[in-house]
Amino acid sequence: MNTEKAELRKYEDDLNVSGMGVIIMGAWSIVRVLIGLFMNTKDFLNPDDEDPQSIMFVMIIVIAIVAIISVLVMSVHLYIGLNAIRAARGKEYKGGYYIAAIIICVLSVLSLGSYITALQDLEKLDTTLASLLVDITTTYFFIGVILSTVRIKRIKGES
Repeated sequence: MNTEKAELRKYEDDLNVSGMGVIIMGAWSIVRVLIGLFMNTKDFLNPDDEDPQSIMFVMIIVIAIVAIISVLVMSVHLYIGLNAIRAARGKEYKGGYYIAAIIICVLSVLSLGSYITALQDLEKLDTTLASLLVDITTTYFFIGVILSTVRIKRIKGES
């Protein structure tokens, strides 16, 4: 019985930390996109276009799209992370966080394949490796949420 309580406490701690990690990595992914956006404005602006109105229009559209996507990404990360933390602390939570974590984890693992071609560009190797490490860490936190949730439910005898 004592080992079962210790094991439960361990997995609840793992779920708590993984939930926090999901939130932090979600925030970092937003910051990373914003940095990339403002550092690479030449990529989506036409350098031949001298019209300040068209430049402003493109900037507004790009910022609006990035803002909408950022809000959606952060909302998903907060939903998963906060509910994982609540579950770890024995508070009331929404069970859908587990399914959302599985879906996002699968998408994260599938997206790691895009780095194969990105690693070929030696000029951007350092930033590509940094992004790869961040995405692997994010995937690790999602796997932590999934595994800890399964193990906690198994110990508690829930289905």
